Amino acid sequence: MVYIVSETWWPPGKSAEVGKTYIEAMNKFPDDRSLGKTIVQSATWAEKDGLRALAVYTVKPGKIKEAMDQHMNRLLLLAAIEGYRFQVNVAYDIVESMPFVGLEAPPL
Repeated sequence: MVYIVSETWWPPGKSAEVGKTYIEAMNKFPDDRSLGKTIVQSATWAEKDGLRALAVYTVKPGKIKEAMDQHMNRLLLLAAIEGYRFQVNVAYDIVESMPFVGLEAPPL
Protein backbone atom coordinates (compact mmCIF):
# COMPACT_ATOMS: atom_id res chain seq x y z
CA MET A 1 0.00 0.00 0.00
CA VAL A 2 1.14 3.53 -0.76
CA TYR A 3 0.54 6.42 1.65
CA ILE A 4 0.65 10.19 1.34
CA VAL A 5 1.93 11.56 4.64
CA SER A 6 1.94 15.32 5.16
CA GLU A 7 3.19 17.46 8.01
CA THR A 8 2.16 21.08 8.34
CA TRP A 9 3.30 23.89 10.64
CA TRP A 10 1.90 27.34 11.35
CA PRO A 11 2.31 30.15 13.88
CA PRO A 12 -0.16 30.08 16.80
CA GLY A 13 -1.64 33.43 15.85
CA LYS A 14 -2.76 32.00 12.51
CA SER A 15 -4.84 29.09 13.83
CA ALA A 16 -8.24 30.65 13.08
CA GLU A 17 -7.16 31.50 9.53
CA VAL A 18 -5.72 27.99 9.05
CA GLY A 19 -8.97 26.41 10.29
CA LYS A 20 -11.13 28.55 8.01
CA THR A 21 -8.90 27.93 4.99
CA TYR A 22 -8.73 24.20 5.74
CA ILE A 23 -12.53 23.98 5.57
CA GLU A 24 -12.48 25.97 2.33
CA ALA A 25 -9.83 23.64 0.85
CA MET A 26 -11.77 20.51 1.83
CA ASN A 27 -14.95 21.93 0.27
CA LYS A 28 -13.15 22.97 -2.91
CA PHE A 29 -11.21 19.67 -3.20
CA PRO A 30 -13.37 17.06 -1.41
CA ASP A 31 -12.19 13.53 -0.71
CA ASP A 32 -12.38 11.31 -3.78
CA ARG A 33 -12.80 7.69 -2.68
CA SER A 34 -11.72 6.50 -6.14
CA LEU A 35 -8.19 7.76 -5.30
CA GLY A 36 -7.81 6.37 -1.79
CA LYS A 37 -8.93 6.78 1.79
CA THR A 38 -8.20 9.14 4.65
CA ILE A 39 -6.52 7.33 7.55
CA VAL A 40 -5.70 10.36 9.75
CA GLN A 41 -7.45 13.54 8.65
CA SER A 42 -5.54 15.79 11.02
CA ALA A 43 -3.67 14.98 14.20
CA THR A 44 -2.65 18.37 15.63
CA TRP A 45 -0.42 19.36 18.54
CA ALA A 46 1.27 22.43 19.94
CA GLU A 47 5.02 22.83 20.08
CA LYS A 48 7.32 25.66 21.08
CA ASP A 49 7.17 27.49 17.73
CA GLY A 50 3.47 27.04 16.96
CA LEU A 51 1.24 24.22 15.86
CA ARG A 52 1.94 21.10 13.84
CA ALA A 53 -0.42 18.66 12.16
CA LEU A 54 -0.03 15.28 10.52
CA ALA A 55 -2.32 13.73 7.90
CA VAL A 56 -2.17 10.25 6.34
CA TYR A 57 -3.98 9.01 3.24
CA THR A 58 -3.87 5.65 1.47
CA VAL A 59 -3.59 5.66 -2.29
CA LYS A 60 -5.20 3.11 -4.59
CA PRO A 61 -2.91 1.38 -7.09
CA GLY A 62 -2.16 3.54 -10.12
CA LYS A 63 -3.68 6.69 -8.55
CA ILE A 64 -0.64 8.39 -6.99
CA LYS A 65 -0.51 11.30 -9.46
CA GLU A 66 -4.21 12.11 -9.08
CA ALA A 67 -4.08 11.73 -5.30
CA MET A 68 -1.01 13.97 -5.03
CA ASP A 69 -2.64 16.58 -7.28
CA GLN A 70 -5.68 16.69 -5.01
CA HIS A 71 -3.56 16.84 -1.87
CA MET A 72 -1.26 19.55 -3.21
CA ASN A 73 -4.22 21.68 -4.35
CA ARG A 74 -5.49 21.69 -0.77
CA LEU A 75 -2.07 22.52 0.68
CA LEU A 76 -1.42 25.31 -1.80
CA LEU A 77 -4.56 27.11 -0.62
CA LEU A 78 -3.22 26.92 2.93
CA ALA A 79 0.29 27.92 1.86
CA ALA A 80 -1.01 31.40 1.07
CA ILE A 81 -1.23 31.96 4.85
CA GLU A 82 1.86 33.75 6.16
CA GLY A 83 4.05 31.37 8.15
CA TYR A 84 2.27 28.20 6.98
CA ARG A 85 4.69 25.48 5.89
CA PHE A 86 4.26 21.90 4.77
CA GLN A 87 6.13 18.77 3.80
CA VAL A 88 4.63 15.90 1.83
CA ASN A 89 6.06 12.38 1.65
CA VAL A 90 5.03 9.32 -0.29
CA ALA A 91 5.56 6.28 1.91
CA TYR A 92 5.32 2.58 1.15
CA ASP A 93 4.28 -0.29 3.40
CA ILE A 94 6.61 -3.24 3.94
CA VAL A 95 5.29 -5.22 0.97
CA GLU A 96 5.62 -2.29 -1.46
CA SER A 97 9.05 -1.29 -0.17
CA MET A 98 10.81 -4.66 -0.16
CA PRO A 99 11.94 -4.36 -3.81
CA PHE A 100 13.78 -1.13 -2.83
CA VAL A 101 16.23 -3.29 -0.85
CA GLY A 102 16.39 -6.10 -3.40
CA LEU A 103 13.91 -8.44 -1.73
CA GLU A 104 10.61 -9.95 -2.79
CA ALA A 105 7.64 -9.67 -0.50
CA PRO A 106 6.51 -12.99 0.93
CA PRO A 107 3.08 -14.22 -0.20
CA LEU A 108 0.31 -13.07 2.08
